[in-house]
Amino acid sequence: MKKTIIFHDKPGKALTPQKKIDQHNLPFTLNSTIGCLFGCAYCYLQGFPFNLHTDFGKEVKVKTWIYERLDLELDKYRNLPQHLKRVQVNVASEGYLPDVRIKTKRELDRDIMAEILDTFKRHWEEGNCWMVHLMTKSHMVLKHLNNIQNMRNQVQLELTIATLNEQRKKILEKYAPSVKRRLDIIRKFSDAGIFVRIMCMPLIGTREEAGELRQICFDNGARAFKHKGVNYFDENALLAGEIVSEGGREDEVFEDLLVKSGEPVIENGEPMIMTVQMPTPKWDEFEDRDMVIEDTGYTEMNDIDWGYLR
Repeated sequence: MKKTIIFHDKPGKALTPQKKIDQHNLPFTLNSTIGCLFGCAYCYLQGFPFNLHTDFGKEVKVKTWIYERLDLELDKYRNLPQHLKRVQVNVASEGYLPDVRIKTKRELDRDIMAEILDTFKRHWEEGNCWMVHLMTKSHMVLKHLNNIQNMRNQVQLELTIATLNEQRKKILEKYAPSVKRRLDIIRKFSDAGIFVRIMCMPLIGTREEAGELRQICFDNGARAFKHKGVNYFDENALLAGEIVSEGGREDEVFEDLLVKSGEPVIENGEPMIMTVQMPTPKWDEFEDRDMVIEDTGYTEMNDIDWGYLR
């Protein structure tokens, strides 16, 4: 398959504020590229409007400007309430594509993801503390094991595993690394003291399979588990190697399977509530809002007061 990698040098936003903030949507996202080459069958990037920007599974645009903009924007948002200084990195892209890393190093002598991580680390050391949820399904993240180990008080590695079945993986995640390689990532990062969350998103299979996946990942050192069911596409069609759109639908979540992934903190049989400042959808003003206190694993990583997040 021919792969096209383009250096995207027209600056835009590094951090994208989210209109909705809940256990599945952090206040900010950051994507180091536009597009992905893994070609996962369940990926929403193959639909509108994303397909206007890249040829799904075949083309990637690398944001060569992103760390400079990130530096400026972290300063811009320095005075936000602490619970809003959280970002999910590469939620709609993959920052550890082998072909992209090779081309970027060879032609620009740069490591874009290392630059991003270093920027977050420097701001943390200067007192501008941001939690980084680093999403990937690539074994190439091991290239940054030492970088992330040195940031383990502020980085949660979020590793996507939708199924333990290697045959299903080949159908659903065409060019992505094997399940075996991803289990190896869990072991090595966990051994280094890094918080690893399994993102079983989407879950491909039954509730029982989700429980088995969670247990095997925890046996390998994972500390958190998060999942949602298939959205946008028909799951049976996906398993048959077909793409059949179903449009958006309500996410199916087995709440009792979640571990340190935004589930409510319970006291005396009831969810605990805290009033905090939250942005309106346009981020043009802030208002008091009652939020359920969530277990996110933060308190075991650092001693910063994250408000309604534990």
